[in-house]
Amino acid sequence: MTARRIGSTLCIATAITCALLHAATFLTVVPALLILLPFFLMMGAILCARAAQGWSVSAYRRTRSSMPKGKTAGLGWILLVYAVLLFVHFYRTSGGATSVGTVQGQYVYMNKSSVIRPISEREYIMFGTQIDRIMTVWIGMMAIFCLSSLINDANSPASAG
Repeated sequence: MTARRIGSTLCIATAITCALLHAATFLTVVPALLILLPFFLMMGAILCARAAQGWSVSAYRRTRSSMPKGKTAGLGWILLVYAVLLFVHFYRTSGGATSVGTVQGQYVYMNKSSVIRPISEREYIMFGTQIDRIMTVWIGMMAIFCLSSLINDANSPASAG
């Protein structure tokens, strides 16, 4: 198999894994370490895309496209907008929290070491899952853009010859 085909397969596997994890975040508490699975799949896809383009800097500059194009990239742009909206929603609802903690027996949103506001036990438990929800969309978007790049590179006249 060629690097392009393996990369495309890894991109698709990453997108499917992200979609399943994203759906799971709405149903249950997702262990934080599960985000590593699509992350490592995406790393493999990027390595394969780089191998398909060539390892030298000049080969990379020749085959690099300025902006993702095509139907596949359209899905990537939709995911990018969705990821930004999810992040803004999370930021506004949490008040800019970077972590959660317990202070004097009460669950709180925190930014560094300062308390933002008290929260419920459910919000405390779901904090990591909400971060995973955002990350699954972000990594899924990268997978779709990478797949679009691999598809466009395969269809370009320079790679045909």
